[in-house]
Amino acid sequence: MFPSLLRLFAISLLIAGCSFPTAPASAADASKPNIILILADDLGYGSLNCYGGKQLETPSCDRLAREGRRFTNAYAPGSVCSPSRYGLMTGRYLWRTAYSDGTGLGEAAPLVIETNRLTLGSLAKGQGYATAAVGKWHLGLGMAKKTDWNAPLSPGPLSVGFDYFFGLAANVNNQPDAYIENDQIFDHAPGQVVAIEGKGKDRKTVGVSPLRQPNEVMSKLTGKAVHWIEENRSHPFFLYFAPNAVHEPVTPSGAFTGSPFGKYGDFIHELDWSVGQILATLEKDHLMSNTLIIFTSDNGGALNVHLEESMVALKAGLAINGSLRDGKGSVWEGGFREPFIVWWPGKVPAGTVSEDVICLTDVLATLAGVMKAPLPAGNAEDSFDVGASWFGGSSSGTPRKNVVLQAEAAAEYAVREGPWKMIERLNPPPFQTSEKDIEKRIMDRRKHWPDHNELYNLADDPAETKDVSAQHPDVVARLMQVLQDAREKHATRPELAQKP
Repeated sequence: MFPSLLRLFAISLLIAGCSFPTAPASAADASKPNIILILADDLGYGSLNCYGGKQLETPSCDRLAREGRRFTNAYAPGSVCSPSRYGLMTGRYLWRTAYSDGTGLGEAAPLVIETNRLTLGSLAKGQGYATAAVGKWHLGLGMAKKTDWNAPLSPGPLSVGFDYFFGLAANVNNQPDAYIENDQIFDHAPGQVVAIEGKGKDRKTVGVSPLRQPNEVMSKLTGKAVHWIEENRSHPFFLYFAPNAVHEPVTPSGAFTGSPFGKYGDFIHELDWSVGQILATLEKDHLMSNTLIIFTSDNGGALNVHLEESMVALKAGLAINGSLRDGKGSVWEGGFREPFIVWWPGKVPAGTVSEDVICLTDVLATLAGVMKAPLPAGNAEDSFDVGASWFGGSSSGTPRKNVVLQAEAAAEYAVREGPWKMIERLNPPPFQTSEKDIEKRIMDRRKHWPDHNELYNLADDPAETKDVSAQHPDVVARLMQVLQDAREKHATRPELAQKP
């Protein structure tokens, strides 16, 4: 069941209390749409009602789909968060960087984005937008290998195009147990040193008061996002909103109870409520007609047996990743294929579904097309302008013909093109990391790989149950060449890939 109206009303009052009085948007800025990019965390392909998650109550996301366009072949470039967040933010595959395998991007890592690289934030800011990032960052802060939480956390979001940041360094279960505002620890206790003490499960944060409470994070982030929209409603704005739901720890607010899928379902309901708060704010401030919303996730849902809440949901009948195989961290479709909805009244055909293959890396080039902004040379190497897929016919002939997929920290790669998906198994790239426990785990994993590159026909076999590589060696060879070209040419965007 959805939470009681009384509890919802109480939370909404808390958020409304930090808002500004209603005022109409400036007519002079009507030619530039406001843009809100919502990136859920670990939300699987089957975890919304509009994507087949029956008995889930997700009316706000369902509304976006009903009034906008829902995609069935949208991909994250990585099956864990940091590779996907980097790709989304820069239009570039993470494996092109020094963090090629995605390791080393923990809670205290340095910023992985070069400060002179084009990002979603700097693109929008360069076009006169107010810009904010609210939520989970997980792309590193500062320059040191070990973060000093008492010093300015720079470079960070403010160094790559955002005017304002409020959120988490990484996950809720990572230290420090504190929010960050702009480049400072929020609620830093006066006169105290912020430090992380202890080891393993006994680690704790000192020097912060009050400590961040897991079941309050969603409402806190939502309140900050709504407040920032209210502050900036009179001119074009770009909001990157990255809520922590439904990543572990699964800690919905007490206002969200009663889902048939337990706390996991409750957390999905809270995520949908958060989307609803943003829609309500846009409606109240008369911003609906000139706001573009993109809703998606960073990777598939987690199916780890240690994550008790997802196991409860699965046993209760929730297909977290739909009919797709496996989930977060894997090389299978459940790790990469995402809910992806584009909504812009009057611009996106309402109630439509597209089967075009698109990638989170494409958001940068596509928004540049919306803004009519050129892409600087040497940037957005793997970003395609798929505006025709967003705004045109349901099958557009998008320039995005294939996408390279990178599984969790394993130098494990796949290519999706048309109905085909090829998984590289022979002579994979070397795996190098200073973290010996990870290296051992990956090397052990590789020992169990097949002795040939795998191939699946997703049109006939969306659950990837039958390897058809032996029947189609020509397709395997062609897709291996696609992967090799992507590596050798340092770009896949057509105008860059054609250059020597």
